[in-house]
Amino acid sequence: MFVHAAIIIHEADKLSRDAQLYIKWLMERNNQGCTKVFFCCSETSRLQHLRSISTVIQLFPPSNKEIVEVLKFIAEKECIQLQTQLAERIAENSKHNLRQAIRSFEATWHFYNEFTEDQVLLTGWEEDVANIAEKIIEEQSPRQLYIIRGKFQNLIDHNVSPDFIFT
Repeated sequence: MFVHAAIIIHEADKLSRDAQLYIKWLMERNNQGCTKVFFCCSETSRLQHLRSISTVIQLFPPSNKEIVEVLKFIAEKECIQLQTQLAERIAENSKHNLRQAIRSFEATWHFYNEFTEDQVLLTGWEEDVANIAEKIIEEQSPRQLYIIRGKFQNLIDHNVSPDFIFT
């Protein structure tokens, strides 16, 4: 029986030089425990300390055409009428992020229950982020901070990008 262990380090390009060197040292020292380590990053040039023990594989984001195909597939399975123009707008607004496109498709459908060509597109989390902003302005207290922290944690638990939350 083979046991394969894998470690995935997300946003590895944000690791400090010391952290990269420590990971390299650990990998060279304990190579029998973990068979695969994946460093996910947007810029591989910042991982120069790990290149000697790594193989760089560049994955490109999906094209708008591929995103439209996925959205149409989902719409077909859910028996939803989705116009091509609207699917293309969702794909363009997602900026090549398939998860964001699907989330936007779902949020828009659940909010309006039908699609039109000039539909306002939602991401699914605008209301939550706007609500958090209102609560921050409304009251600054330890109790409110605790409540807002829980709402932020909920967004993070649902894989909402921190860039989306804080911009």
